[in-house]
Amino acid sequence: MRGFLITLAVLVVLLVGVDFGARWIAEDRVATQLQSRLELGSKPDVAIHGFPFVTQAAAGEYGSVTLTAEHIPYRQLEDITLVADLGDVTLPPQSLIDGTVRSIPARTVTASAQVDPADLARVLHVSDVTVAPVTEQTLDDRRATGSTAQKALSGVDPSQAVQLTSTTTVLGQSVRASVIATFRLSGGQIVLSGRDIAVDAGDSGSVPSAVSSALRSRLSGFSARVDPGALPFSITATDLHAQDGKLVVSGTARDVDLLGGSL
Repeated sequence: MRGFLITLAVLVVLLVGVDFGARWIAEDRVATQLQSRLELGSKPDVAIHGFPFVTQAAAGEYGSVTLTAEHIPYRQLEDITLVADLGDVTLPPQSLIDGTVRSIPARTVTASAQVDPADLARVLHVSDVTVAPVTEQTLDDRRATGSTAQKALSGVDPSQAVQLTSTTTVLGQSVRASVIATFRLSGGQIVLSGRDIAVDAGDSGSVPSAVSSALRSRLSGFSARVDPGALPFSITATDLHAQDGKLVVSGTARDVDLLGGSL
C-alpha cells in the first residue's frame, strides 16, 4: 500500500508538471502573437486561469484569461499599464501546437488603463505625487478646518474624488501639499479639478500660517486633463476610479477578437 501511494503521488506530481508546462507554452505563444500583431515594445504577460489546463486546451475553450502590458507610452504619458480580463476565450488546439495563432476571440472583455503617479506628476508639473481614494471621513476632516474648505468641498462625492499629495516650495519652505480633486471622464480623457488644498497633516505643525495661506495659490495647478490613450481593442471607457495609488480608466465589451484590434 505504501509503495502504491508513493507511485500515485509521483504520477500526480508529473501530471501537474506537464499541465503547467503546457500552460506556459500556450501563454508564451499567445503573448508572442499579441506582441507582434499589436506592435508592443515588449512581450505582454498572458495568464490562462483554471486547472487543469490540458482539458481546456483539448476543448479549445478557456473560461478566464488575463492580458497585462506594462510601460506603454501614449501621448502625454510614458508608463501606462494596460490590463484586459477575458472571458470565454476560444483558441483551437492545433493553433497552439503549431504556433499559428491567427485569432483569439473572447466573449467578454473588461479592459483598463492604469495611470502611473510619476506620469500624473509630469502632467501636473510637480516633482512627485501620491494618489489615494477619498472617503466621507476624509471630506469631513477637511471641511472641519474652516469655511473655505467647507465651501470648496460642498457637494463632493467621495467616489468621484481623490487625494493628491505632493511636495512643493512655498515662500522658500518645502511642504507637503494635500489636494482634494474631483475627477470625471470626458471624451476618454481624465479631467481632474482641484477643489481644496492644504498643508498635509504630517507637516501642519511645522508650517507657518503665512505659508499655509500662500499654498492656496497653487490649487489651480492640480487641475488638468490627462489622456491615458485608447483602451485595448477599441473598448469605450465608461468608468474611472482610484485604485492602489493609481487612476484607473476601464470599460467592457463583448465578442472581441484580440488579434483583430489594437492597443
